[in-house]
Amino acid sequence: MGLQSLSIRRFRCFASADLDLSSRLNVILGKNASGKTSILEAFYLLSRGRSFRTAHLDAAVQQGSAGFLLAARTISQRFPMEISLARQDGVLEAKIGGKAVKGLSQLAAVFPVQLLDGQANQLINGGPKYRRQFLDWGTFHVEQRFYQTWYGYCQALRQRNILLKANRPKAEVAVWDVELAKHGEELSEIRQRYLQNLCPHALKSAEQSLDGVPVSIEYRRGWPVGMRLAEALQIWAKKDRMLGVTHTGPHRADLAIRVNGRPAQEAISRGQEKVLAAAFLLAQADFYQRESRLSCTLLVDDLAAELDADHLRRLLQRISEVGAQVIMTAIESLPALNETAGAVFHVKQGNCHRMV
Repeated sequence: MGLQSLSIRRFRCFASADLDLSSRLNVILGKNASGKTSILEAFYLLSRGRSFRTAHLDAAVQQGSAGFLLAARTISQRFPMEISLARQDGVLEAKIGGKAVKGLSQLAAVFPVQLLDGQANQLINGGPKYRRQFLDWGTFHVEQRFYQTWYGYCQALRQRNILLKANRPKAEVAVWDVELAKHGEELSEIRQRYLQNLCPHALKSAEQSLDGVPVSIEYRRGWPVGMRLAEALQIWAKKDRMLGVTHTGPHRADLAIRVNGRPAQEAISRGQEKVLAAAFLLAQADFYQRESRLSCTLLVDDLAAELDADHLRRLLQRISEVGAQVIMTAIESLPALNETAGAVFHVKQGNCHRMV
């Protein structure tokens, strides 16, 4: 949906900050360590209920305060909606329309965001979890059955691992094998269907970003092809019991990304990795908007780092084509940004004011 406004209280270096936002491009200018990324973090938290900077949210509370408050008003053709996230004395509470929500996934459904930052290239060269997160973001927003299936699988996996670590009898573990196999098979099918639909858009965007070099994506589901998950769990049962953890299933899934037939991390430079990761993330945001007929918000941190002028220009053009609300940070104003920005903010020493 995007946001009309964002209010920040006692968060990081900001005692108080209020931003009236454009539905198009919003640029946040400031020197390094001025608080630009903290504002992006606030947007991200309102969508995900977690930070991309720390696993401990108390670290985001302004020094000397007991908690923080983030509040926003969404953009909607029908009616605006209030969303908020408060951290007080170690307790996190989210509200939508003034009512507390039990699951943070409800925030993501109301205010979807896609992050493009300096760590985006981990989609290419990082561990499998980064590619699963990429895949599951899109699947969550497009496939209705995803969250319930994913949650059921995670619960079964957790219970099975508890029993394995406690060295409980095989019969007790086997009870959870049934649930794990059921949800795992369905989860894998949902992911594969989503990826199959996404691929034409993602690969076209990826190949354009690399000047026509062929790119491919292969889903690796986390257990051998041609085998049912229940069978795989039986085969690995002895190893699972010995090490106290489940070794096979969609929690071990990955995406094999290849460029010109070679593993992407071996075939392209670090700068190209960032360009390729951005192409995938933007294609996914674009695909979400087409499928849902809703908009998402793109959070873009320090885009100019590691990109030459030509790649920067082309990436800015692609961001514009997606048509989403964009919150972008930059150390200095760029001509390409000045021409299209709907709002420009300047951040300095814990203060944020609108320039345009």
